[in-house]
Amino acid sequence: MSKVNPLDLAMIALENSNRQFHMTAWMLFEKPAGQRDTFVPRLLDAYRNSEASAPFNQRLVWKGRTAAEWETVEPDMNYHVRHLAVAPPGTLQQFYELVSFLNTPLLDRAYPLWDCHIIDGLENDQFAVMVRVHHALMDGEGGMKAFRNALSDRPADRNIGAFWQPRPRKASRNRARATRAQGNNLLSRLSSLSSGAVDMATGMVKLGAESLQKGRPSSGLTGAASRTVFNVTARSSARRYANCELPLERVKAVAKTTGCTVNDVGMTVIDHALHRYLAEVGQAVDTPLSVLMPLSFRDDDKATGANQVSLDVVTLGDPGADLLERLQQVNEAAHAVKARTRQLPIAFRQLYSVFIAGRATLLPDLSPLFNEVPVANLLISNMAGPQEQLYLGGARLAAFHGLPIVPPGVGLNVTFSSVNKDICLGVGTLPEAMSNPFHLTQLIQEAFTELEQRVLGKRAAQRRRKVSRKKAATRSKAAPRKKAAPRKKASGEKTATRKKASGKKTATRTQAAGAGRANRK
Repeated sequence: MSKVNPLDLAMIALENSNRQFHMTAWMLFEKPAGQRDTFVPRLLDAYRNSEASAPFNQRLVWKGRTAAEWETVEPDMNYHVRHLAVAPPGTLQQFYELVSFLNTPLLDRAYPLWDCHIIDGLENDQFAVMVRVHHALMDGEGGMKAFRNALSDRPADRNIGAFWQPRPRKASRNRARATRAQGNNLLSRLSSLSSGAVDMATGMVKLGAESLQKGRPSSGLTGAASRTVFNVTARSSARRYANCELPLERVKAVAKTTGCTVNDVGMTVIDHALHRYLAEVGQAVDTPLSVLMPLSFRDDDKATGANQVSLDVVTLGDPGADLLERLQQVNEAAHAVKARTRQLPIAFRQLYSVFIAGRATLLPDLSPLFNEVPVANLLISNMAGPQEQLYLGGARLAAFHGLPIVPPGVGLNVTFSSVNKDICLGVGTLPEAMSNPFHLTQLIQEAFTELEQRVLGKRAAQRRRKVSRKKAATRSKAAPRKKAAPRKKASGEKTATRKKASGKKTATRTQAAGAGRANRK
């Protein structure tokens, strides 16, 4: 057995029917040619006869009221892997309704905290794989690695991999020596925990005071965010979701030209869209929005289990800033928070994250008074995914999206991840916080187009026209050409036309026969 760390334990303890802490992602696949009726049964059989590795074979066991451990078990794969189908015609709207329904219940704690739904019957010979995993088992980046490990970049690869299967890992002596050195370093830090904690607390208070003096709070310790319509407590388990895509190549071009990161560009267009949304619903604010932002400290490309992430608060752009000013402000704020976090030992990052999570989500849920002085207005997270086209047993991955966790007190979560050639952006919200999240995705896309035009100017317009021409050319090649309607001929022309045609028939047949023999050769 292994102990549950403080951050994971906090998410388990805070969870209830109105406050889910499981991550959900769905992947849309195109069935391989000639396997319309056979592929999904083969996939279901492979999944149910697969082996589950850590953390998917770990079940929660409580040790008293305040401690818990992970117990290694053999999962019942018939329970964890389910199969269902959408009724004809299997539209995406029906699919979204089904996914929202499946995502509502809590994961059963008598079993390892995950499940998988294979959803068949979708239009265009497509099917979906929906996976739910409790955030206490792994973080978002670990989930992305598990997702990538299960897929292949070769369409001819017929092997069906599962997200929960073990992956071979090469032993590294250097890694072992580094791990021992890190362990010794951690023991030395723990031996001086009291003085270290006092020094760090003093430093955090100092940072909070400095950020308040500058008028732009940059730490969750300040709790200085303005209250918005997003700072509400869930009254039920209902959630609303929406998705959109941004072209990764174009986002990278904007980031490179401005000297920022893809994450900065994503947060900027989300921030700009949110201020437009708030103005439209008559709830504009006169101070910057503050966001809870997960920061990864994962240093192992192979590992997927456990949470290796901390939480902090980032203050976004000024309400009246234009897009370029907002991008600069977001870049500076995110850089400052990341630089500060990197200086903190991992153990303290987790404890600090528990404090921030409790202050932002638990206390507002216990008392509405804490919603009047929120720590943050929403949650934004970014995960790097695979950049190549992927396949599952020969089935082409057509789309990937997540259904973001919506914590209480912060009724809006926007998560984006780069997959193949797109940034897949998902919005999760409480109905009390936002009635139409699809409109927000439209505003985000409009904000990016405007930012791209401001940064790249004519080059952006030329690139969009070039893409449009390519798509038009592809469509014209795919569509059969229609024959032009014959011109009506006058009565005087008909006889001459028939004579010419009769004289040409024999020669035409001879030419066609010769061409056919040449093709066969």
